[in-house]
Amino acid sequence: MPRMSNVNIAIIGAGMAGLKAASTLHRIGMNVTVFEKSRGLGGRLASRRTDFGHFNHGAQYVTARDPGFNAFLQEATEFNAAQNWSPNLHRGTPAPAQSGAALSPIARHVGNLAEEPWYQGAPQMNKLIRPLVDTFPIQKQHRIIGIEPSGPRSFMLHDDLDGTYGPFDGVIVTAPAPQTADLLRPLAPRYAPIDEVVMAPCWAVMAAFESPLPTGFDAMLYPSPEISWAARSSQNDDMFHRRTPDPWVLHASPEWSRAHLEEDKDRVIEKLLAALRDVSGVKLPELHSVQAHRWRYARTELPLGKSHLNGMNGRVIAAGDWCLGARVEAAWRSGRTAAHAMVEALIG
Repeated sequence: MPRMSNVNIAIIGAGMAGLKAASTLHRIGMNVTVFEKSRGLGGRLASRRTDFGHFNHGAQYVTARDPGFNAFLQEATEFNAAQNWSPNLHRGTPAPAQSGAALSPIARHVGNLAEEPWYQGAPQMNKLIRPLVDTFPIQKQHRIIGIEPSGPRSFMLHDDLDGTYGPFDGVIVTAPAPQTADLLRPLAPRYAPIDEVVMAPCWAVMAAFESPLPTGFDAMLYPSPEISWAARSSQNDDMFHRRTPDPWVLHASPEWSRAHLEEDKDRVIEKLLAALRDVSGVKLPELHSVQAHRWRYARTELPLGKSHLNGMNGRVIAAGDWCLGARVEAAWRSGRTAAHAMVEALIG
């Protein structure tokens, strides 16, 4: 087995899966470099800063069923990076599964909510990853577009600005399934099953109303065919507690998002606000500001069915929430097992 201090590992993606893998390997002494295409960390644990506060426009909350992830949430809570969240919730009826037989992932999720405490990042969702961020380097705004073997046991990475990085003894790719498939398909047929993963898009609207939305609830779960989620974007600042302006995040349903994927943002905003008015049963206050964001790969509908997929003598590993399902916990579990699999490959 090589000395850990001589091992160099690249992690592609700085979401929950990538940072869990990076943290796990870094803590046993490996040299880890994370490459992230965006300016921020957390992936779909996203928050957008505005002139009056933040919107959590990606994942809205997390729950834990795995003991290890539950322990992580307790650690994050002690680290002041997580907090319990108990909104006054209105529940709708999820859309039926495409097959007409089995419950959809969302329907199963709704059924389990009453038994699971909810957590949010503190003070915003993207802070949930703080316990995983260590002294390893994170190269932001580096979109990796190619992985090239540079010998029997090493790899070079290429980005979209003609940058080259490496050599690395191993690579863990945690991008959304379609992007991971594009990176790994040229390497080996072993990665072909990634093409079978189905991820749904999601349009998100961030609306700040001049006065509080006059509802008896703070969140709605699947209230209509157009909207899968609507909630006040909670945060620990005075502006939120005054609720002026009153910030709401709307997530369109997977079906609606697919049907309107290429639609103009202004039209998406108009239609989803109209849907919010209809399902809330109240007149919407005047808008202070409104924005829209399109997540092309937001929710896993058909997962890989295993925690990770490795190839190239176990030294190039695919991981992410899409391996196990549509949960932040699935990303954490996948990143952890991918890191363990990398150690096993290096030992061998």
